[in-house]
Amino acid sequence: MTRPGSQEPRRCKLCGALADSPTIRLPSTTIQVCRECDFHFIDYLDPLPPEETEQQQKLDEKSWKYIEERLGLGEGELAWRLRLVEKYCSLPGARCLDIGAGVGQFLLLLRAAEALGLGIEPSRLRRLFARKKFALHLEEQTVESPIWRDKHRATFDLVTLWDVIEHVNFPAETIQSAFALLKPGGVLFLDTPSREVLPYRISLWANRLSGGRISLFLPGFYSTLPYGHKQIFTPRQLAQCVEEAGFEVLAQGAGYDELLGMRPPLLRPKNKIILVARKPGGGEGANGKQTPPPETP
Repeated sequence: MTRPGSQEPRRCKLCGALADSPTIRLPSTTIQVCRECDFHFIDYLDPLPPEETEQQQKLDEKSWKYIEERLGLGEGELAWRLRLVEKYCSLPGARCLDIGAGVGQFLLLLRAAEALGLGIEPSRLRRLFARKKFALHLEEQTVESPIWRDKHRATFDLVTLWDVIEHVNFPAETIQSAFALLKPGGVLFLDTPSREVLPYRISLWANRLSGGRISLFLPGFYSTLPYGHKQIFTPRQLAQCVEEAGFEVLAQGAGYDELLGMRPPLLRPKNKIILVARKPGGGEGANGKQTPPPETP
């Protein structure tokens, strides 16, 4: 694929196509556009394991304040996520893995619901904050690390990837790793920004009409900062990635209320993809709860 910071991509991250890709030049990076599947991703990878400078970072007063001030921003969304998980999984006693756990807020909700939760967070500062603020230990090794398959294969009743898949180096590999760690009948939950959002579509249109001179809002969707956005999916592409890993998609939509059977707003912006998928097998489903059948569009 590419090295950290490389400008020489060789394969599409989604379909693996070898063909040269057209590009969209941004001020700080380049979007690769796969000719075969139209997947959009940037030509940058995070170094793994993290560089020594990041591993030596300290949680100073400025970093603590920055993280703490943002704790309340997603509390409403965390509650919706928990309700969605409870629709498909019986949580008391369930073994859960939260990939990209941040500072562990969703993990705290799972544990309050009597689930047995583990969390993965590659950011050293967030791991330190979780330990000091919430007495939570978060694992450093990413889910693609062999240690997870060696010690936890077919272990978990549910795996969550909340606002994570757009950040990872190789999304298909991350989904495949989640599949390997789930028990048969286990459930995957994820959400991610959508390429169908209007600002992205307008920006693509402007870029094409201007011969590549205008990028409008596209720079705001991608970043070469550590753990920044590296790819943006369409709903079809995300479902394809999950299904090719072996999952059965149970539900997909643009809002949690929609997936919980509520009437969604008439003019909901399509800025989010929320997806629920099940690993085949296992009879009753995640932790003994009967999994609802796949929803029809």
